Amino acid sequence: MARKKTNSNLPTFDELIVPTVKALQELGGSGSIEEINNKVYVIAEVSDDILQTPHGEEGAVSEVDYRLAWSRTYLKKFGLLENSSRGIWALSKADIDVTKLD
Repeated sequence: MARKKTNSNLPTFDELIVPTVKALQELGGSGSIEEINNKVYVIAEVSDDILQTPHGEEGAVSEVDYRLAWSRTYLKKFGLLENSSRGIWALSKADIDVTKLD
């Protein structure tokens, strides 16, 4: 089964990791998925056209939001984020230096 080509302007999940941390820092250390995503769109300068790119055939979620979910998952795996309650994410440390993330 061939993979469908995606827009080359779409940020990859790993390109969204630092903007996700920055978004949470700007939100005071925690936020809902919607708050975080909206802040990342601004920080990463994601255009409206890119935000309209659907994930999968059904398109229930945008490709950017799908990739942001993976960014949060990886940040949690590395111990930088906590999922304190359903839909709420928080930095596990307040003093994360984003210049050291790669």
